[in-house]
Amino acid sequence: MFNVDQEMKNSLFGSLAGLCGILGSILPLILVLSATFLSPWFSWNENALSELGNGEQAILFNSAMLIGGALNFLFGLGLYKHLGRKKLSRGGVVLIMLSSVCLALVGLFTIDYHIPHGLVALGYFLLAPIGFLLIGFGEKENRIRNLSFACGVLALMAILGLPAIVLALSLNVGFAVPELAEGLIISAWTIYMSARLQKRLQAKLGFWPSN
Repeated sequence: MFNVDQEMKNSLFGSLAGLCGILGSILPLILVLSATFLSPWFSWNENALSELGNGEQAILFNSAMLIGGALNFLFGLGLYKHLGRKKLSRGGVVLIMLSSVCLALVGLFTIDYHIPHGLVALGYFLLAPIGFLLIGFGEKENRIRNLSFACGVLALMAILGLPAIVLALSLNVGFAVPELAEGLIISAWTIYMSARLQKRLQAKLGFWPSN
């Protein structure tokens, strides 16, 4: 049996974490959209996504939250090893991991739980973009810094600014729209960083330039 050095072990773990990040972004989206399509009562003009947690397709929605939370937590563990050299970046990753815990809890504390549901949902929507911003402040690499700043700002605008605009203009738009918008922004950031973790292993194996 051959020995695998610590750097290779870290790269393999990072690659697995990257796979979790990709699956944790795509699979929950598929499940949630499936739940909307299979729920005749659901309207993007009136409802919030959380209302799917108690409907006839509750198993799809709640499973999406639990699976997404668990997979993104594992992604966060790998990202911590990859970006954990700076205190701000380390703090940002911890917030992202906490947001994934909140996401999983949304699948347990459905909308009928009122306050607990509101707290964990708010935790997911706010902790992830704040984590992006901290990573943006902590990282020196331009692509990671710029993407983290952009996604952090856009995600906060989606979940805070867009509802305010909808209310101010009395638009016929349900809260599901800003929820989905922020979810897509978070997923875009996660998939990019997941690909970076995959690339790290490829570089170690000589399939991709390390720079």
